[in-house]
Amino acid sequence: MRIGARVIKTGIAVAITMYICKLLGLEPAFFGAVSAVINIQPSIFLTLRAARDQILVHIIGIVAGFLFGYFLGVNPFSAGFIVILLIPIYIKLKLHSGITMGIVAALFVLSSSTEEFMIHALARSGVIFVGLGSAMLINVLLWPPRYTKLLKEKLSQSNEASVLYFCRAVQDYVGLDDSKELHDHMEQKKRVYKLNKEARQLLDLMRSERKVVTESEPREWIVLAEKLIDYNESIIKKGNRIFDLLPIRLERRMKSEAPPVSNEFKAILDILESGCTIVVRVNGKIRSVIVDGGTTTPEEISEEYWESLTKAIDQWQPRLTGSYYLHGLLEVAVTANEIKWATRQAKILLSESVENR
Repeated sequence: MRIGARVIKTGIAVAITMYICKLLGLEPAFFGAVSAVINIQPSIFLTLRAARDQILVHIIGIVAGFLFGYFLGVNPFSAGFIVILLIPIYIKLKLHSGITMGIVAALFVLSSSTEEFMIHALARSGVIFVGLGSAMLINVLLWPPRYTKLLKEKLSQSNEASVLYFCRAVQDYVGLDDSKELHDHMEQKKRVYKLNKEARQLLDLMRSERKVVTESEPREWIVLAEKLIDYNESIIKKGNRIFDLLPIRLERRMKSEAPPVSNEFKAILDILESGCTIVVRVNGKIRSVIVDGGTTTPEEISEEYWESLTKAIDQWQPRLTGSYYLHGLLEVAVTANEIKWATRQAKILLSESVENR
């Protein structure tokens, strides 16, 4: 089990809140601790924004609690009515994330002793703001989060996994003639989607952090990072399309009693598989530039690969005497088109990366 900085900061904020409340004689201190836990955020920008929203939410809730308790008294009717009133107000002000805490704050103040109501209500309001202030200060001053390093690590992992997923689809398509069963790729599919989702979340956090903290990487790098994430998402979808062809192709071959693969078609399959070598190589260069900050040379978009594939198809085409081979030609066209996209877009991204470093 891993205990991260945010967990430690939450514990420290709770401890400080409880100590301050005890020092100032504010009760019950546990409510301040709850306020501290809720207001520990994953970035300084989110901390400041959450603090702003929470302060407004609590002020509205506390004022409502004061007014209802002072004029209507502490009773079930005033408690129910204050909830009915506050929820639409919070929604109107777009303070959805603070609705629960705002209502709890109002009820917390409202439930103050009827004797010396104002004194007790003020003390309970103080408890709320002690927790809020502790969380804000701890999150800003103690181990403030920096997302550049985390994002670079996740970018590298997600790109490498996405490229391997795509190439696994191509390799399974190429190797299907020698196998009568399909490999299960669902776990790998879940992993690549998860990695890319995490990379995008880190990118969003880094963007928000830049509004209050100067990060080491310039805005141009963030644009490149987003393009790499977009590329990863697209190449995963391309891999999915190839994977979708596999059961159809296998079923067709089984119905035709798995006829032997001609030398001409084997040549096509070899060329398709070699296309993945290009994809892997170019993406390795992209990672070296965007993630590692290295230097490399861009690669020109060449038609040589596609000319060799066209030539191989022309040599195989005389065998297309029935629907069996026509379906095979369509599948080759789909797979080749996905490889073409993957290589071209990778080279374009590589060129942009080299220009902006």
